[in-house]
Amino acid sequence: MNDDDLAKAAVRVASILGAESLLIDGLAVSAWGHVRATEDVDFVSSESPEELQRLLTNDGIETELRRGDVLAGDLPWVIHGSVGDVSFQILPPPVAIQWENATVVPIPGGGELRVVDLPDLLRLKLRAGAARHLLDVAVLLKKHPSLGDDARRWAKEAARLSELDAWLEDPRL
Repeated sequence: MNDDDLAKAAVRVASILGAESLLIDGLAVSAWGHVRATEDVDFVSSESPEELQRLLTNDGIETELRRGDVLAGDLPWVIHGSVGDVSFQILPPPVAIQWENATVVPIPGGGELRVVDLPDLLRLKLRAGAARHLLDVAVLLKKHPSLGDDARRWAKEAARLSELDAWLEDPRL
């Protein structure tokens, strides 16, 4: 799999999902200036999982809906599927998303992707909280320092401030 495969799969899924879905995670991090390796495509959507599955099935893409334990802190659902060799996930928004602030990114070779805006991406990453997500936040803040105070506030709200500060102080970044 190469970057073209990821981009083509992302454009295909995005075109099926429509305007109420935005690209998040690894490819969104790349769109905001930090190119990093990723092997899948992730979206957030305000549509119901049933509607999303219907749209994808009508376009010949099989999916699996997995329900989470909300009381244990899981997302209520995540849809898993693949386009060729590229896996994708669609999830409900775990933080409030400013849909109207999405950025449209043209894709070489055709198509475009609606990408979650940078503040929302940072909040999504802080909510997810794994080391790779916090590293993404730190690297993006180095490129977009004007969001530093807001990001530290969001990290505090997500109980991730000390972890984020450790990444921000890491001399390797």
